[in-house]
Amino acid sequence: MTSYHRRYAAGEHEAVWAELRALGPVPDPLREDVTAVAELTMRRVERHLDRIEQQLAGLDFAPAWQVRERPTTAGLAGLDRLAGAIGRLPAAYEAGLRVLGGVSFVGDCPALGLGHRLPAGAPIYPDPLWLPSVESLREEWEDYRADAAEYPDLATDGFYQGAPDEPHQAKVSGASFDLVLPDGCADPVVDGVGGRPGITLVGYLRTSVAWGGFPGWSFAPPQAVPPALAALRARPDF
Repeated sequence: MTSYHRRYAAGEHEAVWAELRALGPVPDPLREDVTAVAELTMRRVERHLDRIEQQLAGLDFAPAWQVRERPTTAGLAGLDRLAGAIGRLPAAYEAGLRVLGGVSFVGDCPALGLGHRLPAGAPIYPDPLWLPSVESLREEWEDYRADAAEYPDLATDGFYQGAPDEPHQAKVSGASFDLVLPDGCADPVVDGVGGRPGITLVGYLRTSVAWGGFPGWSFAPPQAVPPALAALRARPDF
């Protein structure tokens, strides 16, 4: 039987991920193969994120936070410890932490309709891509453990707040995108993504890349989409 990794590398991107999602918790004999698919996926995502980051610099983008928090040797060692403490992490999520690190396209950019005021005809929020770093995971895990110790009746089993939602990204009060950990699946569902119930992490990354890092614009009428966004968009190859 051809491995998932070989099939993925040969171009069966969507088919392979659909089959991996159907597995549910990844069986131990397949974990190495699934991890290889996830890492290759995130390396391809990284090329798109690097490209978008470079192009944003030419659009007078003023980031609200560090645009890329790339993985470090110390950070990866910390991730190993966290994975041991939390339990299994979804393959796509862990590969994202290891390959991409933290990513934030949150900020101000009039050419893309980003900031405190949205242009007429804009979607509710442009939804700039935001991915948590290992440090974010560590902080959330420590907060969870402290809450679980103080309020055991209120504690949940490894709940992790993964990213601010669209209102937070637009610098107003909002909720969050959420992952639930531990989880042994390949591609976790990301809860709370506006207009995209049941979307998985890989699915969200595909949508984000297809919309130049700002997938909220997909909900806007074509005439309202900023012309500058066209140069950032690309067909996902992962």
